[in-house]
Amino acid sequence: MSRPKAIDNLKDLQAALQLAIGLELSTIPVYLTALYSIKEDANTDAAQTIRSVVMEEMLHMTLAANVLNAIGETPSIDPVEFQKRKNLSPIPGYPLVSPLISKIGTLDLLPLTPQAVASFVKIEHPLHGAASLQAIDVGECSYRTIGEFYEAIKKALEDPRICEDDHAFEHGDQVPADQYYGGAGSVVEVTDRASAVAAIQKIVDEGEGLPEKRLGEKAKTVTDKDKLINGWEMYSHYARFRELQTGRRFRSTQKAAAEPEGALLLVDYDAVHPALHVPRNGDSAGDAEDRALIEFDLSYSALVDDLYLAFSGRPKVRGGLGDGVEVAKPALPLAVHTMFELKRSAVALMRTPNPAKPGYTLCPRFSYVPIDERQKLREHAQELREQSR
Repeated sequence: MSRPKAIDNLKDLQAALQLAIGLELSTIPVYLTALYSIKEDANTDAAQTIRSVVMEEMLHMTLAANVLNAIGETPSIDPVEFQKRKNLSPIPGYPLVSPLISKIGTLDLLPLTPQAVASFVKIEHPLHGAASLQAIDVGECSYRTIGEFYEAIKKALEDPRICEDDHAFEHGDQVPADQYYGGAGSVVEVTDRASAVAAIQKIVDEGEGLPEKRLGEKAKTVTDKDKLINGWEMYSHYARFRELQTGRRFRSTQKAAAEPEGALLLVDYDAVHPALHVPRNGDSAGDAEDRALIEFDLSYSALVDDLYLAFSGRPKVRGGLGDGVEVAKPALPLAVHTMFELKRSAVALMRTPNPAKPGYTLCPRFSYVPIDERQKLREHAQELREQSR
């Protein structure tokens, strides 16, 4: 049985962090598809749970980006070479079979269903549902679990042969702490080895990468930093999704490996739009429907670009209020705002019947369109608009 390799040089460490940003990004459309499929005023507890996790995935992307910036590399959508494996893309496409983590399984875009929630639990489980780490074969991937991947990153950050001393972390371009909002935790601005390791540890503590030993600890383990103003406690992603799966909250004394036995957390799977994901190169849904899907993809692609601009530590330059003056604004809050704006388009798609798939509605594809392909796609969308008049 093959084993994962240690990260033993700076180039691979930088590539690993590029892939870590992409790994965190890859879960967001999966969770958003379920969230946006919920019908209006239904499943409010489930919606709050999923939304809270999405915001923390945004934080995790930011943390990985800050570490990458600190060691001298800018976050990028471009494919990387990692441990002699070439053309590994940090940008996900769906359905997604991870080239990095062997046990995570296929990530699909599904409405809120028991199958979708089971996949959330598998993503966030320390061993992705396996009985032991030793039982997992790394296969053609680099690591068996997300936790193992982040542990390799931490060891590389601590290795003086890769990052000689604190001066190795002084390249700057940090996303500041005051730009993140809406979830638990906080941005770590990386200035030395200790803060770099702390940033990665925050990702591990909140979500993917949860150590196996934490299953034997209280499910509702939180710190003051994991509490929102309204009192909502942000314990691990695994525990939150396990509550959704079982329909019950954890009691305060229960361990994470236990079956939740607390208050009911009812999920009405009938109060969900029956969205069916069809990849961009899949079957046509009809002229008007295809145009709406293309326009969503273009908006999502612009959002991803804005996120990577934010992760570079640079502001977004926007036009002023009619005076022709350009204004530099913090890019991350603008990107978060755009993500919530995208919700309206996603919900509209999920309310639209798919004429090619009776009984189903359209589903956002969250398909990233490379910049050099967008103009052609815009022209195609315009042609479809004219044809549907």
